[in-house]
Amino acid sequence: MKRGFTLIEMIVVMAIGAVVITATTVNLLGGQRRVAKLSGVEQLVADIRTAQVKTMMGAGAGVIDLAAVDLDNNLTVSSSYPDNTITLTPISGETEAGTVTLTDDTDGTVKTLYINVYGVVTQVD
Repeated sequence: MKRGFTLIEMIVVMAIGAVVITATTVNLLGGQRRVAKLSGVEQLVADIRTAQVKTMMGAGAGVIDLAAVDLDNNLTVSSSYPDNTITLTPISGETEAGTVTLTDDTDGTVKTLYINVYGVVTQVD
């Protein structure tokens, strides 16, 4: 009796392996996009806080140009603020309440940051 695998058995095993690897890769890429969006939100919140602290200390200009925020290439920033610019009041760091929206150009998902009059991000949807 011969021992070993036939060519058909080897091809079937390789096909099953290819399907498993493909499914895993697709899931990992989806997770990577979600992480990029979340890190974009965190980066934007950190930039707003940094600018606010600098303004309150008198060391900053008190203006956050959202178009200049360095985010992932697939994220687009828009806001309810005129010219996509958040203006902070010196010393207090206050601003007008508004929203900043991050849109993922690859899948169209949207994250919205709500900013109150004190310049604090109160909610992210």
